[in-house]
Amino acid sequence: MKIPVTLNDEKIILDAQPDESLLEVLRRRHFFSVKNACGKGQCGFCTVYLDDKPVHSCLIPAGIVRNASITTLEHFSKTEAYADIARGFEQADVHLCGWCNAAKYFSVHYLLTKVYRPSKDELNELADQQICSCTNRDSFINGVVYAMANKHKREGRKNGL
Repeated sequence: MKIPVTLNDEKIILDAQPDESLLEVLRRRHFFSVKNACGKGQCGFCTVYLDDKPVHSCLIPAGIVRNASITTLEHFSKTEAYADIARGFEQADVHLCGWCNAAKYFSVHYLLTKVYRPSKDELNELADQQICSCTNRDSFINGVVYAMANKHKREGRKNGL
């Protein structure tokens, strides 16, 4: 099946079976930031941005992504938003294991695009969604707060901290 999509800002045609997972299709195209771990949508290691939302690509049948916009961590890592988050993680001394990078970066990015200044409850909810134990909860939350401050500074906004 030929499936037109925008992958990392490039219009392409994916060749895939309709019931094949987006994870499998992306790995076949050598996007290795998309990790094949649990296969059940629980770990988040296969996270991609699909139409401006983080999703677990292992749960997405390739047949439903027709005309969708897909962003992998390989592409996102070249953006200013990624740099804000990476700097925030560095400031909070967060060291990711490599498996959970896509889940953490995309979930933080999504939150910071939807909420100007996340509340304590929103930060705790985000931390609860991160199941990888490579970093502790407080460091991760601090990293998100630093990332928010970095984003606001880059955009010329006040932090309100």
